Amino acid sequence: MSGYILCKAPMAATPYYIQSIGTNIYSIEELCYYLHRNLYLVDNSLMNAGLCRWIGQELGMKELNRKLLALLEHGAVPLEDFVCEILRSINYLPQEELRTYRNKISALEKQSPPVREKLKGDCLMENRKYVNAIRVYRTVLEQVAQRQSSPRFSGSIYHNLGCAYSRLFQKEEALACFEKAYDCLHTRDALKHYLLAYSNAKTPIEYESRIAQMKVDEQTRKEIQDAISEFYNSSDIYVQEHSVEELLDQMTKEYHRNTGV
Repeated sequence: MSGYILCKAPMAATPYYIQSIGTNIYSIEELCYYLHRNLYLVDNSLMNAGLCRWIGQELGMKELNRKLLALLEHGAVPLEDFVCEILRSINYLPQEELRTYRNKISALEKQSPPVREKLKGDCLMENRKYVNAIRVYRTVLEQVAQRQSSPRFSGSIYHNLGCAYSRLFQKEEALACFEKAYDCLHTRDALKHYLLAYSNAKTPIEYESRIAQMKVDEQTRKEIQDAISEFYNSSDIYVQEHSVEELLDQMTKEYHRNTGV
């Protein structure tokens, strides 16, 4: 998490570790901020006695600790009940926003496991936790293989997985993912992402050979080259190797805006 959070409640001497984003939390405000801003990372693993003890012992919030433990003792308590109890403890959200947040968690819980996991991976990407995102996306792909999900959904996962590998400079792994994404989607955007990754991972000669082999039309070739040139020319600093990965990141955001995936 980034930025500053004004904390009015006591700070913990021993933090609570949020494994999914590798972050230590020292206050109830930070916990509420995490829950509010990382909706898709909130799952049933959060409902555990360890978190309740930390709230009671480290933060001195005995009443909240008691309420949360009581919820756990009831067994199959809805996730939204547990989370909203924490948010209500310091009136972190206005009532209307809290109601909206609760409805979002409830709706998310009704989604299939692959959809929930993909959203979790996307959230990890936004938090720049690329290794964790890769692990989640790989899990989703295993679930997708068993459920025979739609090619569009599989393609979107491979696309995002390719982006994660790109951010870690694992070019060959990224290229393999973008190729699979194109095989699933067969769209111009998927083709451009694949060829851009190809140009980044291979030599210019290999790139030209692949362009010819795929019989890529001149318009698509020009769009790829223009995208690369425009990105390079827009920067006043020396273009380093990772610039192509940054361009892929920009194109990915445009992809999501256009497809809603």
